[in-house]
Amino acid sequence: MGTWGTGISSNDVYEDINCEFFELYNQGMEVSAITEKLIKENQDLIESLEDQNNFWITIAKSQWECKALDAKIYNRIKDIVESEKDIELWKELNVSKSDLTKRRKVLNNFLKKISTEKRIARKRKVIKLIDSIFEKGDCLAIKLNESEFGGIFILEAEKKTEFGLNLICLLDIKQTNKPIISDFEKAKVIVTKSIGYDFSIQNKKLESFNEKIIDNPEVCWYYASMFKKSKTNFELIGNLKVNKLYNSKSDFQCLSQWDNIKSNINFYYENIKTRKGFKKLRLKQLTKNYWYQQWL
Repeated sequence: MGTWGTGISSNDVYEDINCEFFELYNQGMEVSAITEKLIKENQDLIESLEDQNNFWITIAKSQWECKALDAKIYNRIKDIVESEKDIELWKELNVSKSDLTKRRKVLNNFLKKISTEKRIARKRKVIKLIDSIFEKGDCLAIKLNESEFGGIFILEAEKKTEFGLNLICLLDIKQTNKPIISDFEKAKVIVTKSIGYDFSIQNKKLESFNEKIIDNPEVCWYYASMFKKSKTNFELIGNLKVNKLYNSKSDFQCLSQWDNIKSNINFYYENIKTRKGFKKLRLKQLTKNYWYQQWL
């Protein structure tokens, strides 16, 4: 369960379902049809002990925003809150007493809020479709400091979408000469480590909840709308073919800021001595179609 706070929206399920709900809403779909679609396509969340409450809470919140809260959904939330099913789940995760108190208050306030019909339904937004900043396969040089250059690669470029996203990977290029196309061809993707979680569920009950260290390729999506605000300069060196297709809704669920690129590359090299044992990922593994993901 990707949760980072006690709030209704402080979890991955809310982020994903709420975003998809209003994307469909802004396209003109009726609330009942959106709800039916999301329920049908997210049975894994509904059947998950960790995620089901957040799923139904998100649906209720989204319906309420549109002044179309279904009575069955409302009663489901009422049961979740009054029976303290969600609080019991949080207890199993060994959260602090203060967080339990905060979560209980959040849920009670939420139930109180949706118990009164919203005065005005949320307006549908007219979406302006835009293109990404860079083209798929672009090799870009970036000045890391006064004497060194780095490199990034564009894995995907959205056309005529709401956000015009570019999927960018940070490369292990750091050199005094401006990189050329051959430097990109032999480059590897920067890989760091992050904390993940293992769940063990038996008979729909959470048996264990353990942290684990996972390898994390530095690959993220970047908004076209945020590019003008960035202070980082990029120089196009050339273009390499990318055979693989990437989807922002399912691949590399990570968003970042353009100005983070230089600082993230510099941070990696500042801590290079602690990077021993990190797995290496060749750029071609992300550009070519393989039957399976192969780590070298």
